[in-house]
Amino acid sequence: MANIVNKTEDDKIKFAVFSIGAVDFALDIMRIKEIVKPLKITTIPKAPRFIEGVINLRGNIIPIVDLRKRFGVKIPESPLSSERIIIAKLNGKIIGLIVDLVTDVLSLGKSDISPPPEIVKGIRSQFIKGLGKVGSRLILLIDLDRILTVSERISLKSSSSDSANQAQDAEGE
Repeated sequence: MANIVNKTEDDKIKFAVFSIGAVDFALDIMRIKEIVKPLKITTIPKAPRFIEGVINLRGNIIPIVDLRKRFGVKIPESPLSSERIIIAKLNGKIIGLIVDLVTDVLSLGKSDISPPPEIVKGIRSQFIKGLGKVGSRLILLIDLDRILTVSERISLKSSSSDSANQAQDAEGE
């Protein structure tokens, strides 16, 4: 838990809270650059199932991860009007995360955060850094650095570079 909260008890960390299905998750706002409405996504051949593709956000090519697919949550038949893309920093790179709904920002102190219980420490919980407690509400705190494995990052980097080059070639024709 020391890597979640490394400040004094009085210091609080702000988290952006978002929903995927019926579950609330949160991400440290210091990792978030912005939150945008869905944009046109260009698919990447042979990318992992949960990588939707890339977007062009003000001239920057950004890979998009569908957190619903990554976490194994059922995706609605038609896009939700509340769906958003969270643009965040992951190991010095920018990545987009598709979520169902961004709900609020809240501050949590050290006493508000618990490590995940033993029962959820399986393969799916590798993305969970801890549990935030706000009254009777529990929020799963995301470990953004573990959303993609090293091999997935390498695969995505080479695939998105190829897609970006193809997009630029098409514009030049």
